[in-house]
This record gives sequence, C-alpha cells and structure tokens, in this order.
Amino acid sequence: MMHAGPPMPSSLAASWLMAASPAVRERISSRLLEGFSEWWQAPGAVLLCAAVAAFVLWTYRRDAIELPPSRRILLAMLRLGAFGCLAAAWLDLERTTEYEFVSPSRVAVLVDTSASMSLPAMAATDRAIPADGADETARADVAREVLEAGGLLAAVRRVHDVSLWTFDVGAERIATLERAGRDDGPAPSDRPAVGEDPVAGDARVPRDPTGPATGRVTSADGGDADGDHAAASDAWQARLVPQGNETRLGTALARVLDEEPAGLLAGIVVLTDGASNAGLDGRAAAGRLGAADVMVHPLGIGAETLPANVRIADVSAPARVFPEDRFPVTAFLQAQGLEGQRVRVELREGGATDDSTAASVVLDARDAVLGADGDLVPARFDVAGLPTPGRRTLVVRVIPPAADRTPRDDVQDTEVEVVDRVTRVLLMASGPGREFQFMRNVLDRDRSFAVDVALDTAPRDAEGMLAGFPESDAALAEYDAIVAFDVDWRRLDGPARERLERWVGRESGGMVLVAGSVSMERWLADPGMRVIRSLYPVEVRGLMPTLGGVAPSAEVARAVRLTRDGEAAEFLRLAGDATTSDTLWGAFPGVYSCFEAGPAKPGATVYARLAQDDGPAGDLQPIYIAGHYYGSGTVVSVGSGELWRLRAVDPRLHERLTTQVVRHVAQGRLLRGSRTSRLLVDRDRVPVGSTAQVRLVLSEGTAGRGGAVVCRVRRPDGGTTTLTLEPEPGRADVLRGGFIVAREGTWQVDVDLAAPVPERLSRRIQAHLPDRELTRPRLDRALLEDVARATGGTTRFLAADGWTPEDAEALVATLPDRSRRVFEPGGADASFKRRLNAALLAIGVGLLCTEWLARRFLKLA
Repeated sequence: MMHAGPPMPSSLAASWLMAASPAVRERISSRLLEGFSEWWQAPGAVLLCAAVAAFVLWTYRRDAIELPPSRRILLAMLRLGAFGCLAAAWLDLERTTEYEFVSPSRVAVLVDTSASMSLPAMAATDRAIPADGADETARADVAREVLEAGGLLAAVRRVHDVSLWTFDVGAERIATLERAGRDDGPAPSDRPAVGEDPVAGDARVPRDPTGPATGRVTSADGGDADGDHAAASDAWQARLVPQGNETRLGTALARVLDEEPAGLLAGIVVLTDGASNAGLDGRAAAGRLGAADVMVHPLGIGAETLPANVRIADVSAPARVFPEDRFPVTAFLQAQGLEGQRVRVELREGGATDDSTAASVVLDARDAVLGADGDLVPARFDVAGLPTPGRRTLVVRVIPPAADRTPRDDVQDTEVEVVDRVTRVLLMASGPGREFQFMRNVLDRDRSFAVDVALDTAPRDAEGMLAGFPESDAALAEYDAIVAFDVDWRRLDGPARERLERWVGRESGGMVLVAGSVSMERWLADPGMRVIRSLYPVEVRGLMPTLGGVAPSAEVARAVRLTRDGEAAEFLRLAGDATTSDTLWGAFPGVYSCFEAGPAKPGATVYARLAQDDGPAGDLQPIYIAGHYYGSGTVVSVGSGELWRLRAVDPRLHERLTTQVVRHVAQGRLLRGSRTSRLLVDRDRVPVGSTAQVRLVLSEGTAGRGGAVVCRVRRPDGGTTTLTLEPEPGRADVLRGGFIVAREGTWQVDVDLAAPVPERLSRRIQAHLPDRELTRPRLDRALLEDVARATGGTTRFLAADGWTPEDAEALVATLPDRSRRVFEPGGADASFKRRLNAALLAIGVGLLCTEWLARRFLKLA
C-alpha cells in the first residue's frame, strides 16, 4: 500500500508537476520557538526549563535524603522525564517536508528595436553601394544572426536561463528561455507564467496587436525539445522588428535591473547601435548596475562613420489636388560628410526607376545647400498643376556629388491623386453649436468641399437646409462623408438607420461622430439604437450613476494627449513635420468635457486621450479621439465638440485639422470608382515599424469565391511577401490583414483578383524614419564603452570585429554562475503530530506511575 505523504502547498503544485526530480527533505521544528519575535523569549524559555529541573532535583535531594544515592537519582530521573514530556508538548513540535528547488542563474539579452536598427549595418568604405541595395544587411538582421547563427543564445543557455528583452520607447520581456539540459525544478517564484507580461511599458501599449509572447523551451525530460524550440524561436523572432521612434537604452537597463530576480542576474548582453536619444542616460543606469555587481556587455551594431551620402529622407505632398491647381511638394534632404556642398534637386512626373525618370518631364528643379550630419534640409517645389484627373507619381531626385556612395536613396517618389470632383459632406446637428458653425464655415470656404446641412432645430423651409435625412440609397450615395454633432438618432426611423449602416459598411462612406450633452443620453437609452452603436469605434452605453454621462464643465481644461498611433496619423498633423505638430498639440490648452465611453472595440485605434494633471495619455484615461474601419467605410469619434478651441493657438490649426479629418474619412468614397473591388490602406505614409492595415472590399461578383484573392507586398529592397487576408467577422465581402513596415522606402501592396474578371489592385505606402532616429543614425561607440567600463563588462563592435560562435563562448566565460538553491516548505505532517502527542502522553503517564510505585516500595510519602 502506498503511503500518501504530506500535502504540497497549492502554490507549488505547478512547480512540482514541471520539476524532473526535486530534492525532498524533512525537518522537525517547534512552532513555539518559531513564533518567538523578541530576543529575550528563547533565553527565557531555557531558563524556565532549567529552573523546573533544578527544583525537581532540590526536592528529591531533601525528600529522599535517607535513601542511597542510586535510588535518589532514579526517582529524580523519573520525575524529570515526566516534566520533559510536558516540555516537549509545550514546545509544539511538528514535522514538515521541504522541497529543494534550484533558481538558475539568469542572463538578460536586450535587443534594440528602434527604427534606426532598420538602417544598413555596413561600415563606411570607398566602394559604392549598389543601387538596388542587394548587399545591404539591416542592423536588426545582424542582431538576429548573432542570437541564432552566431551561437549567442545557445552558448548562454548552456549555463544560464535567458531573458530576452526588446527596447526602444520602453522595454519589454518577450521570452524566457530555460537553461539547456536542466534536470532541476523550475524556480517557484521568479518565473512569469505563460502569457504573463512581466513588464507593462507605459508607452508601448498598444505596441503589438498580437500581445506579449513568453517562450519556454524545454522538453519533458529536461532536454531541448526541437519542436518547441522552433515554435518559440519563431515567436520571439517575429518581435525583433524595428518599430520604435526613440532609443531609450538607459531606461531599458534600469528596467531590467528592477524586473529580473534579485541576486540571480549574472549579466546583461545588449545588441544595439548605441544611438540613445531619449530617457534615462545610459551612464547613469550603468552606475546602478555596477553597484549591483551586474556586468553589461554591449555588442555594437552599425558603423561609427557613415559613408559620404546625401539621401532624400522624406517627401511631403498633398494627397489630393484639383486639375490645374498649384500645390507644393517639399523634399527633405539629409547628408553625411557633405556639409556645405551644393546639389541639384529635381521634381519629375513618372516612375521611380532610372528608365522612367530619364523619360519623364521635369516639373521643377532647384539647388540646395547640404547641412551638417543628420540635419534635414527642405527643398520646396511649386507645381503649376496637373491637367488630367487620375493617380500620379511624382519623383524627387537629387543629383549627388561624386563622393556619394549610396545612389539607392537619391530617388524617392510619392503619389498625388488629381480629382475633378468635390467632396460632398453632410453636416448633421441637434443644434448650431460652435464646433458645427466653425466646421461649416471652414468647409464652405474650401472649394474642394460641397456642404449640405441637416439641423434639427432649423425650420423645414430654412434656406440652405435639408428637409431631413436622405430618403433613398441613391440620395445618400451623393455624399462622401457625414459629420454628426450630437445627433438624436431617434429622429431616423429603422429603414433610415439601416440605410446609413449600408452606406458606411458597403459604400465606403465616412463618418465623424461628435459627442455632446444634449441628445446622446436620450438615444443611448433606446434599445433600438443597436445599428448606431455598432458604428462607433468605442463602446457607448447608457448613463452610469458613477460616471454621470457627459463630464460636467470643469474650471480647468484637460489636455488632449495623442497616443503613439495619434502621433503617426497624418490626418491629425497640425504641421508638415511630426516634431512641430507635437509641439502645437502640446500648446493646445485642452477641452472641458468628454463623453464617458467604454473601451475601444476590437480593431479600433485610439488616437487621443484626455490626460490628467497634464501627464501622458495612459490606458485608463478617457478616450477622446478614436477610429476604426466599419466594413469598407471609415468612422472617427470625438469625445466632445471642442476642437474649435485650437483657434486659441492659431485659427489655421482648426481649419487644417477640420479638412484633414473630413478627407480622411471620405477617402474610401473617393477611391471607390465604379462597382469593382477596392483596395484600402489605413495610411499612405507610416513610420518604420508601424503596422499597415490592408482592407479589400470585394465586388458582388468576387465576394464569396474562396481562393480568388492573392495579396502580395513588395518591399523597398525588391523582395515580395505574401499577405494573408481574412474575412471580417460578419462581412464575407470585406477581407483584412496587416504587415509590419520594417524598413524605410516605398512599399507596394498588389492584389490579384481572378473572378469574375482578372483584375489587379495596387496601393503604395511610404515608410519613413522618425525624426529622432534620423538625427543620429551612427553607432555611439563612446556611450557603449562607458557603460561597459562602469559595470566591468566588455564591448565588441561587430562592423569591425565580426562575430563567431567562439566569441559567444568567450563572452559566456566572463559571466558568473549565480544559481542558488532554495527550500520551499510544504504542509505539516498531521499524523506525525498525533503520534507524537500520543507517545508523549503515554511516556509521561508511565513515568509518573513508575515513580509512584517506586516511592511506595521505598516507603516515601
């Protein structure tokens, strides 16, 4: 019969199941002594026992003075034995089982995922880089090669567990890889559970739609599991994509020190280009690590001296223009090692290839003087106008000096759509509020818009006012966008609401939904408003007693803080460049009210939140601006009608924002053309590392034909990737997908439709580096050396020294093994306690009876 041992505590149950052979030991302890909290209690207990023993000996010395010494000693021992049983019971002895676990030494590997890691890793040479960039290797690719092919992870895992981190704006642990061949149990307290995100970075939410991935690479017998290893490797490799717009090396080092188990961290290996441009200074963080006796080993990627080069860093042009209208195009030049030289910059109409550039017409040309290394120099062109409607490609080309070594980046193109139709906008409002009036005036003055108004409080025969909501699908199809200011949707009957939903979801209509304090409370309480609720990108509900619906006007405005997606959204830009736009948003005093909404719906994007105490927009702050795709249409919601307050900074800011938001939601209608399928992207210009969302709206003849859609993404280097498009839930005619824009340049999305008529749809996306990452793209050797020196680590610069598995072994040899063994107590053995108490009682009673009989025989009282 098997004996059931003492129960293991629930906190260790999972660890016991995963442990191969945890060591077990038993310990007997006193609950009385372990419960002492003062220094004098244990000595006092010892003195008490000694006093009792002395009293027993003294009494027998006097009571049995006439007996021989041997008999006196026997009687005294019997009495002391009985008191000993009482003392043992008083000590409350128990037997507990302890489980021994090994907490393995740990090494943190930090991988830089800022946008600058998408730049080439090659060192400066005298040879020219081919125009197609065929032999270029990105810095991020070098980091991945060091981890896998270079043997770094394999070498470290032979001795230590590995915590794999990424860092840019924040730091995040993406995988924990166990030591290879481990046969001891896992540490019970220092290992995060699968799916747990141990580091919730403030600026990184929502950084990746797939969420955090935590890898565990062991087989059941403690060895490496090839299948699990491959799956885990694929999971964390997918996270090593350059995507951050800042590099915060010091902040990342401090975060690792705070989050990793104290005393187990043997060292930190950092793969970075060292170009820290924000956050805590790396040298200050190194001081903390040095005090904690944690070595940092930086592996520098990239070149300290970049090749002499002039490049077109970015091109800014309006997305849509009218025929024959003048419009500006601005190219931003960035140079390395060519300060003060004059170059010729041309603007052409045509493709970006050499042949098409040579055959195209020069629209404008001018000279530009190059600035210091990393500085952006604008070159502005005034285009007289394009004659015919259609999508046109404008090519900016710089004629470089002879010292330029990278001809690939001397040309960049952008697309401009020439439209011969105005954007039809319907303004709906429950009353003529300020936001409504200002937006109407702005759109009326812009000849690219035609505005109709439906005002609930206006008389039916008022001049310039619609009698009501469009009464047919054909009448509603005349509009490209609808802006609704606190509309009472109960005024629309059921068929009208269904007509509106079809116009957005199927006909690519765009909506801007502005919340207010007059009508929202009323229609939200109506259960028949399900269709209207579904249009919102956020969960809107009826009034809640704790929220009070619309926040009452406060005495102090609350700042509107753009999220990371909001900063990247072109339609929220208040200036031509991101830095100036962020400054202008920071100068905006804010708003005084915001409708209390729930969380954003799945797939929606939060662009702005209301910050408290003038702080950053965190996840728990009220959502002010959000947007999502609804079918083939675009919907943006605003928490209150107070963006007109931007006029306090500059009236032109509100005008710019108004037109950009309306054009953003109307883009689906402008691109829909005929009844054929439509290919949509959420943004034409994205920062490197962003996720580009692709949507395909199928025509009636194509929808539902499985296997009829092939989507390919062409990268700037000429390679192609197949993108899987999946049907949107509840809409078989809308397919969606996304991909990460991993490097700078022009990305092209092509969709081939096979039925009913073969057709190819194409959209282009321009990826650009964030401003901070553009300014200092070179390797910062001094910073990495200072960090290593302060912590006792070593540096290695891969562009000059290279990397081999032997280098990985040498690095691991410098890392101390800080594994430690810990014992976790299990439950007390209740059966042992019962047996012990029974034995003490039996022994004590037996000794007292024996003493009584002996005293009777010896004729003592």
